[in-house]
Amino acid sequence: MKNESPNPVKPLVDNIIALRTSLKQYYIQKIKEQQLDITYEMLQVLAALWKKERINQQDIAVAIQKNKASVTPLIDNLCKRDLVKRVSDSNDRRNNLIELTIKGDKYRELLNPVQQDLYTTILKEVTEEEVVAVTKLLEKLAIIIDKK
Repeated sequence: MKNESPNPVKPLVDNIIALRTSLKQYYIQKIKEQQLDITYEMLQVLAALWKKERINQQDIAVAIQKNKASVTPLIDNLCKRDLVKRVSDSNDRRNNLIELTIKGDKYRELLNPVQQDLYTTILKEVTEEEVVAVTKLLEKLAIIIDKK
């Protein structure tokens, strides 16, 4: 049997997955601490809407990497909590758009300090130059993988 050298990309991918898990756990903990009546997945939907305040369900599914069917109950639960609402698309009446409510937008204000604290914690251990370099590398990797 040939002695093959380890693939240097595998630890990179493993660490990207581990980072994603760490971030998820961080936000789950902060949701509990702030006693917010939402799940991490609902927070992902809100975060997609904070970037663009009115989008369709398919765009939300793509943004949070879930299928459209699994996004429906998340949106239903957010509607029950008055954090989002469904509105008719003026361009296509068969299509509903999901829009933040005032209460949903206020969750952004609650979570901004959490995000800022995370950024501050990271920048205590990592330089801005390292963050920029890793960001560029991750963007490049996404482009490479998207081409496949």
